[in-house]
Amino acid sequence: MSTVVTQKVRILIVGYRKFSELINAIMPEFADEAEVTIVESVASHNTEYHSLVARHNPDVVASAGSNAAYLANTLSVPVIGQPVTDTDIIEALAKACRIAGRVHLFTYQPENMPPGRLFLSLPELLDIDLVHHSYSTSGEANERLQLAIAEDDPQVVVGPSYTCHMAEQEGVATILLYSKESARQMLREAIEAGRNRLSFSPVQSASAEHEQFVIRSPLMREVANLAQTYALSSGAVLVEGESGTGKEHITREIHRHSEYRDGPLVAVNCGSIPNELFESEFFGYVDGAFTGSRRGGRRGLVEQANGGVLYLDEVGELPPTQQVKLLRVLQEKRFRPVGGNREIPVDFKLIAATNRDLRDAVSSGRFRDDLYYRLNVFSLKLPPLRERPEDIEAMTQHYLQRYAQQYRLNTDLDLLYQAVAIDFLRYPWPGNVRELQNFVERIVVSRISCPDEELGGEQVQRILPELHQRVTGTDANGGSLRDQEEEAIRSAMQKFAGDKAKVAQYLGISTTTLWRRLRAMTQTGEEKPTKFSSNTQSR
Repeated sequence: MSTVVTQKVRILIVGYRKFSELINAIMPEFADEAEVTIVESVASHNTEYHSLVARHNPDVVASAGSNAAYLANTLSVPVIGQPVTDTDIIEALAKACRIAGRVHLFTYQPENMPPGRLFLSLPELLDIDLVHHSYSTSGEANERLQLAIAEDDPQVVVGPSYTCHMAEQEGVATILLYSKESARQMLREAIEAGRNRLSFSPVQSASAEHEQFVIRSPLMREVANLAQTYALSSGAVLVEGESGTGKEHITREIHRHSEYRDGPLVAVNCGSIPNELFESEFFGYVDGAFTGSRRGGRRGLVEQANGGVLYLDEVGELPPTQQVKLLRVLQEKRFRPVGGNREIPVDFKLIAATNRDLRDAVSSGRFRDDLYYRLNVFSLKLPPLRERPEDIEAMTQHYLQRYAQQYRLNTDLDLLYQAVAIDFLRYPWPGNVRELQNFVERIVVSRISCPDEELGGEQVQRILPELHQRVTGTDANGGSLRDQEEEAIRSAMQKFAGDKAKVAQYLGISTTTLWRRLRAMTQTGEEKPTKFSSNTQSR
C-alpha cells in the first residue's frame, strides 16, 4: 500500500579515476531510478563544493572514504559514503597477492578510532606480508604513500582511487579497494536518501507520484521534522487532524523513514468494519472456524502488518468492545486467530489517525483511557489548510501542473492560478487538501474547451460556486466554521437530492465523514433526520 515515488533521484558522485570507472560500470543498472553526475575531484578546501552543488542541484551526494567524510561535514545535502566490507578487503588483497608477496594496504579510518581486528588476522589468513596504512584525510594518505615508496619500494598497493592514481604515477601496480557490490549498495542508499529528501521537499515536482506531500509552511515543516524523528522509534504514533489534512500522507512518510520500511503498510478504516466481523478481519481465522469461512483460513490484518506498519484510520470510531480486543494485541504483541488454538507473535509499528478529539472522548467515556495512552506514545497534530496559507499556494500550483499534464491542457498556468488565488486564500477549506485538489481538477477540466480564454470572476463563480457561497452566506462577524460547514452540507444535500455519495464527492470529503457530520447535526437538533433521508440512494 505504500507509495513508490517514480521521480528520478539526482545523485552527484565525487570521486577519482578508478572510482569513477567503477560507478560508470554499474550506472546502467540504476538508469530508471537515478540521474547520476560524476565529478572527478579529491575533496579538499581548494574546491568550492557549495557552488558545485548549486550548479548540479543534486538530491544527494555520494563519495568514498575521506572524501565522503569531508563532504558530509561541508554540505547541507545528504552525503552517502561508499562502504568497504571485510569481503572487499579480502578479495582485493587476494588479487594483489598474485602480483607480489608484500602488499601495502591503505584504508580510511576516522581519527581516534582504532583499527579493526580484521587487519591483525589478515597476514596469517591470506599468508601474505601485509603493511597496513590508515589515514583520515587524502593529504595524509598521500604522505604515507610517498614515505612507503621512499622507504620500502612497494610492488603493489591496495587502496582508494586517489591513492591508486598517485601510486600508478610512481610506476607501482594497484588494486582498487572498492567492489561493484559495495558500489551498488552505496547507490541504493543514495537513491533511498534522495527519495526521502524529495518526500519532504517544500514543493514537489509535478513529474513525481501524485500522492506526494507538498509543503511550504513553517507549520508543516515542523510536522515533517517530527515525523522523521518519530519514525526512528518503534513506539506508536497518534496523528490528529481534520479530514483531508494529509494524515495518510504523513503515515506513508513515517513508514518510509522507519526501521519497518521494508515491511508492508497495512491501512484499516476502523469506521467501516462491522462489529461482528472485527475479529475475523483483524485476527483472521483458521480453516473451518465458522460456517462460510474460506477454505484454508485467512490471514488477518494484524498478521499482514507483521514486520511493517499497521495504520488505523478513524481509530476514534472503534466501539468499546473492539477497543478492548485491540488493546490486548498492543499490550502483548501476539494474537490468536478465530478458531485457532495457538497465539501468533507479531512485531509492527502502529500509527493511528483520527479527526476526533480523543481526549474529550476519554473524558466522556466513549474511548478507553488505557488504549488512548497506548496509541499516544508520540503525537502529531496536522493543522487545517486554512491555517497554512503558504501551503494553499504551493498545492494549488502543484495540482494545476499535475492536472494540466493529465488532461493535456496547454495554457498559462500562472494566469490560471492568479484567477483563483485571492478566493482560495479567503476560503475556509472544510475539506482541506482533498477539497482543494477537487477544486483544481474542476478548474482544469473546465478550461479544456477554451484554454486561451481569460478566466474571469464570473467564470470562477460558475465553476466553483462554493467559494462565494461561503463568503456571502456568513453573518456580519463571518460566522463560525461549523455553521459554514453545515450550511454547505445542507446546500449539497438539496442539490443532489440526498445522494450521500455524490454529496461527499462534491464537498471533497469521505462518505464516512459525511455520515458522521450528518449524525452530529441531527443530534444537536439543528436538523431533523427526515431532512437528509428523503430520496437518499443506497450506495
